Amino acid sequence: GSTVIYGGAGNKILAAALGEVSCSIQHKVGGPWDLCAPEAILKAMGGKMTDLFGEEIQIYRDDAPTRCNERGYLASAPGSEEIFHEALAANMVALDAVQKYKEEIEA
Repeated sequence: GSTVIYGGAGNKILAAALGEVSCSIQHKVGGPWDLCAPEAILKAMGGKMTDLFGEEIQIYRDDAPTRCNERGYLASAPGSEEIFHEALAANMVALDAVQKYKEEIEA
């Protein structure tokens, strides 16, 4: 694999939607405006997106928890299979640094 650097959450998610990258990972976003349109395009093209921990993006909800923008996102490309996304999220959550980060933002 290789690492590709893109500016902006939207560009990163669209890169996954277009298959330019297998996945895009970002640990926090500014707000729902960073995710709304790119997520819709990604999902319409067959990709998948969750927060870093493999859970549904909560930032759009009226009752969104505080600091939910710090839950970031994990976007996987169309055709990458559901199991790829789930395995990637599970492996991320298993990392000590990610567990510590989750504890910090949920405190």
